[in-house]
Amino acid sequence: MTQRIHMLRPMLCLIMLLGAILLVANAQTQEDFDRGLAEFRAGNYSAAATSFGRAEAAAPGSTEALLYQARSFIHLEGFPAAEKALRSYLDAHADAADAQYLLGFVLHRESRPAESLQFYTRAAAHTRPTGDDLKIVGLNYVLLNDYADAIHWLEKAVEFDSKNIDAWYYLGRAYYTKARLKEARTAFLSVLDLDPKNVRAESNLGLIYESDAQPDAAMAAYRKAIAWQEQSLHASEQPYVNLGSLLIEQERVEEALAPLEKAVALAPANAFCRRKLGTAYLRLHRLEDAERELAKAATLAPDDAAVHYQLGRLYKEMKNMDRANAEFARTAELQSRSASAHPSPER
Repeated sequence: MTQRIHMLRPMLCLIMLLGAILLVANAQTQEDFDRGLAEFRAGNYSAAATSFGRAEAAAPGSTEALLYQARSFIHLEGFPAAEKALRSYLDAHADAADAQYLLGFVLHRESRPAESLQFYTRAAAHTRPTGDDLKIVGLNYVLLNDYADAIHWLEKAVEFDSKNIDAWYYLGRAYYTKARLKEARTAFLSVLDLDPKNVRAESNLGLIYESDAQPDAAMAAYRKAIAWQEQSLHASEQPYVNLGSLLIEQERVEEALAPLEKAVALAPANAFCRRKLGTAYLRLHRLEDAERELAKAATLAPDDAAVHYQLGRLYKEMKNMDRANAEFARTAELQSRSASAHPSPER
């Protein structure tokens, strides 16, 4: 008996040592997780992600550290890292609907709409979607160029949550794209009911007025949108480029310069803004300025036929017929390619 007790003592010591180590590890895991939560709630997302990573490494799969780490990465717009964390979390929690919805959102932001829809479908089998979830489903169909389904799901989103400003806005955009102008106008007015100085909605109302051949009403809408964002740190280029484009159409090209230059200043990597400004310079015979802007637009959007057409006009005016003909040939090639990719429907 005494011999047996002596034999058991090392084993008991080992068990006690392992228990002590486990307690320390659990305490450290909880400390890192709690620190991560505190950083997350304070908006320190990088520090939060680091703490959640340590918590997960100390006790893999035992906490929601990976889920919170993914949310931290999303705030940082680190979508590949968020995807990796969520897939690891789902390896251990396969039916976690919150993680599936979140991964669906991440895949949407990575422009992978078909995969995103798969995860939204899986998640909806476990937990009812929110208005925001349905909005992302609709936007996935926009990315897939399926506007019938996009409108269906965005309509469901606003039915589910009638105060979802973004869902109303994107529904308006989908209606506008399909030339359902009356419904688009209703959607944008719904945005303005919820957010009376929403710049995007007012600017889009201007587009609807343009489509209805009401240029004065359109310009008033664009100017109102511009006035609303005068003091904003995150002003949009859209009302400026919309106003400038309409002024060009109205043969008021000198007036168009100021809003178009502002649009380019706000969005220097936007090829459409550059093209419109270059077109205005061309109309005013400011050829060097026109070449600068149109060349930059062509660099940003090399397959935009409209850019190459304007460059052809520019070089023709500059008497450089070799370059003009090359640009016109490129325009014809791109237009032919586009027609082949999108054949006219049978009647």
